Amino acid sequence: MAIGSLGAGSGIDLESLVSDMVSARRDTKVKLYENKLTGYEAELSALGSVGSAIDNFKNFVQTLNDDALFSGRNAIVEQKDEKESFVVTADQTASNDTYSIQVNQLAKGSRLVSDITSFSSRDEKVTSSGGKLKLTAGDQKLEMEVKPNTTLSKLREQINSEGKDFGISANLVDDGDGHMFFTITSTKTGAGNTLKIDSSNLTLDSAALGGFFPGLSVPAGGEAQDAIITVDGIRVRSESNDFNEAVAGLSIRALDVSKEPEKVEVSYNKEKVEETIQGFVGSYNELIAVFKQNTAKGAVLNGNSMIRNLSTSLAGDLMSNHASEGSAFTSIFDVGVELLDNGTLAYNSDKFNRAVETDFDGVASLFVGKNGLAKSLDGLLESYAGPRGMNNTLKDSVSKSISSTEESLSDYEARMEKYEASLRSKFTNLDSQLANMNAQGNYLNSMLDQL
Repeated sequence: MAIGSLGAGSGIDLESLVSDMVSARRDTKVKLYENKLTGYEAELSALGSVGSAIDNFKNFVQTLNDDALFSGRNAIVEQKDEKESFVVTADQTASNDTYSIQVNQLAKGSRLVSDITSFSSRDEKVTSSGGKLKLTAGDQKLEMEVKPNTTLSKLREQINSEGKDFGISANLVDDGDGHMFFTITSTKTGAGNTLKIDSSNLTLDSAALGGFFPGLSVPAGGEAQDAIITVDGIRVRSESNDFNEAVAGLSIRALDVSKEPEKVEVSYNKEKVEETIQGFVGSYNELIAVFKQNTAKGAVLNGNSMIRNLSTSLAGDLMSNHASEGSAFTSIFDVGVELLDNGTLAYNSDKFNRAVETDFDGVASLFVGKNGLAKSLDGLLESYAGPRGMNNTLKDSVSKSISSTEESLSDYEARMEKYEASLRSKFTNLDSQLANMNAQGNYLNSMLDQL
């Protein structure tokens, strides 16, 4: 019998009866399952927030737990001109010192130009029979096979095509008075690297022989030259505009000739250290805020042992002595980090700067030394963060509980469907019997009425 028609035969509301009987057995139990799932899902969400905060804090701890952070150097140029004449970068081997640097000369490549009587047209033939042409700039060599009947224009195209990987290019310049100038340029810098041409294996036409390759000359200022800088009164030369070995730990790039020496101060990268410590303080406070939010009275993680243990361990680590031997500082609270009454941290820039000026190495040792705070925290957080950490283990456990509860709920719903089907079968049979009895009663009543 279709749903909704149960009881139609007997006239009794059997449909409501079945619904009430199923509901009486099902609803309370299903509600328990649903409440359980809601609690698990809230716990999983809270653990997700906690895990993100732990991972974020660990990232800052790892950034802090890096020797390179405290051994890095800044190179600050007191630029007098509006246009930079050089830039300096310092690695961790550079000495903290002050230098005087001036750019006297920039490195440049060379340029050859044909004389004014050589050519009048780009279509003039250079060679009828062809041959080999060799271009040399220092240790850089380009050998070309020139085809017969090559014109000046075609030679230019060939040099530009084959010479692009060698820094060699050619051009044609028409002065408008009937003179065509052929130029060849090399980007190979440094004295002694001036471009040279060997056409001894190339048969030149008589017209070109007198004015082309023999006529190619180095114009004024066309020779390749070294870059020259002066460092603390010492002149230093380089084939390029990069000076990577002039001063130990410094890389200097010449950009423009400078009018006078400029001061360069190399010191510890205090700004980067300060920025990282501020990030550490901020991420710690975010972690504490997430802990408090999720463990407050009535919160889903109230009484969570993992958070309680981690909070206690973090506080203990912060309060511990992390000084190295001979240091004037014993804890991070001596160098600009402050502990507030609510358990969060604050950063005092003035105190940090005073500590750095007093003993930079002592500040560094508090974080990355043998007993440094960052090293200690990194080890502590390893047990809580990441895919194998305690927080993720708890999340996996809650996820399994969700899956198990959903499976149990699904099984129970299946049993309730069978129970409802059983009731419908029984009441359908009862409804049919009652319908037959009603029919028989009606028949007897009609017979009696006829007597």
